[in-house]
Amino acid sequence: MSKDHVLVVGGSGMLKGVVKYFMEQGNIVTVVGRNRKKLQMLEQELQGTPGVLNSVAVDYTNTDEFIQEISRSITQYGPIRTSVNWIHSNAPHAPKALMDLQHTTSPGSTYLRLLGSAYGNPEKKSNDRDFMKKAYPNINYCETILGFVLESQSSRWLTHQEICQGVIEAIESQADRKIIGTVSPWSKRP
Repeated sequence: MSKDHVLVVGGSGMLKGVVKYFMEQGNIVTVVGRNRKKLQMLEQELQGTPGVLNSVAVDYTNTDEFIQEISRSITQYGPIRTSVNWIHSNAPHAPKALMDLQHTTSPGSTYLRLLGSAYGNPEKKSNDRDFMKKAYPNINYCETILGFVLESQSSRWLTHQEICQGVIEAIESQADRKIIGTVSPWSKRP
């Protein structure tokens, strides 16, 4: 059985459970994080887990360096089969640059983009998904929105465990768009 090359951007923090999920399947997982110390802690946590962990310490706000490092990983480990990307809005060019790279090096792959709850705001009209699907027809572009949880008298943000569980469900179902938790009623947002 050949191992798939999986990319997880933001995997040294809230997406650690997603990295572990892919490694337990014996995959090669390239994890991008800005904090070298957190990446080293992740390596220690996952020591002995099947699969290969390739830690890449790079700040995705530096788009050129970010893409250069991902390109190196593709050269070393082969095309990306699935990428899970938690890229904040302070790096507006990084998602498209990564899609460009994935489009040329890894046709037929899946690009899962995680978005904050603001993308679930009914007043926000975003056509990113339509644009990405039209611009990159050979990539399975999916979006997962991180919502919130309603409790009896209040609401709260999702835990890392809930986020990872929802992301794994989105990957397994290949959902075009998934909301983890809820985004309505919007007025109940924490």
